[in-house]
Amino acid sequence: MSINFVAIDFETANDNRASPCAVGMTKVTNGKITDTYYSLIDPETEFDSYNIYIHGITPEMVAGERNYADISKDILIFSDGLPLVAHYAPFDMGVIRDSNERYSINDFKVQYFDSYYLSLRYIKALNYKLNNLASLIGFDFNHHNALEDANACAEVILYLCRQNKLSTVEELLTNARYSHFGEIDGLSRKGFLRNTKPGSHSYSIDIDSIINSVDSESFNVNHIFYKKNACFTGKLRSMTRSDAMKYFASCGGTPEKGVTKKTNFLIMGDQDIKIVGDSGKSAKIKKAENLLENGQDIQLLGEHEFLQMIK
Repeated sequence: MSINFVAIDFETANDNRASPCAVGMTKVTNGKITDTYYSLIDPETEFDSYNIYIHGITPEMVAGERNYADISKDILIFSDGLPLVAHYAPFDMGVIRDSNERYSINDFKVQYFDSYYLSLRYIKALNYKLNNLASLIGFDFNHHNALEDANACAEVILYLCRQNKLSTVEELLTNARYSHFGEIDGLSRKGFLRNTKPGSHSYSIDIDSIINSVDSESFNVNHIFYKKNACFTGKLRSMTRSDAMKYFASCGGTPEKGVTKKTNFLIMGDQDIKIVGDSGKSAKIKKAENLLENGQDIQLLGEHEFLQMIK
């Protein structure tokens, strides 16, 4: 079994992704955990009380620790060319990309993939959060400790390979219709994207199933998307529309197929000029603009803004 990768997890001091305060890594070689790494990080910024509540790391605990610029070298040495995997990689890879930008690090290049997205393809569950998946596969861990989370992420990937009799990470990705890894190259990031089936359309998405798949007891009632409605238009680069709807629902929101008088957010991907014409605006965008002019509380969000808001 030639399954080789490094699972990684970050904790942050506040809502800014360029504020890592801890990192954990778990190395898997030939299908077995062979090494681990954990370090606190001085985020060189203030801590938010909610983040402290989640992971228990305080400013006093990181005083005198190395900053991300130093830790980034350890990440590259420890991973040693192996692909990284994280559970909901847009967050952890966002920590890396934004921190690279903050510290002007241009010589950091890794490939990555995502245990969350792969779990969606291989496991039937009501909830795909890391702690729930770990419970499903019988793995106990201390959630929101960076090393424990990395261990759990690694166990999920190993479980997926065992259950599907796949002997490499590449086979795992290909079988789930992912043609390539995502990539971090200094300040840039290429998404971990799944191939879509020819002729697939958004109207085939079962929104009721999406809403029922999330754990309502875990909602953050202070999240900007909580009890809000959102519609999507255009092609998203970082994920499928179905996955975007699942993330919106996991924040306590309700995804919609069309723009209505209940819509609070219209989230915009790339517009196909063959469909939208010279205006560059889909029918959904035009309807949202009309509703806005008539006093409706509705915001237009780009994909980058949407990714920043889902946590």
